[in-house]
Amino acid sequence: RGLLYSCMREKGYNVLVLGQHLDDFAESFFMSAIHNGLLRTMKANYWVRQEDVRVCRPLLYVREKEMAMFAKENQLPVIADNCPACFAAPKERHKTKVLLSSLEFDYPALFSTLLRTMQPLYA
Repeated sequence: RGLLYSCMREKGYNVLVLGQHLDDFAESFFMSAIHNGLLRTMKANYWVRQEDVRVCRPLLYVREKEMAMFAKENQLPVIADNCPACFAAPKERHKTKVLLSSLEFDYPALFSTLLRTMQPLYA
């Protein structure tokens, strides 16, 4: 992310908008709880330490499948997972995705419930 911040500063930009969606937030939340014993997830909106760049994740309320459908309907290119952390441990994120999917089968409101649960963490 440091490279993005540096590039933004060079170009005079001050807001970085990222495309993480609700599924990403939920996966991060579960991975943090399972692997680190912490209740954490990404922040939806924050300033970097130097307070010259703001990071926003406006798609927090959108499910991954909705984004995929929108992209397909509008013939938008889709880039597969390109998160550096995903390359380091793609198996863990994939396992978490499968776990959440199986839970959602039994608990259809899972992601809306997780959204409420994570609200104090991403706010």
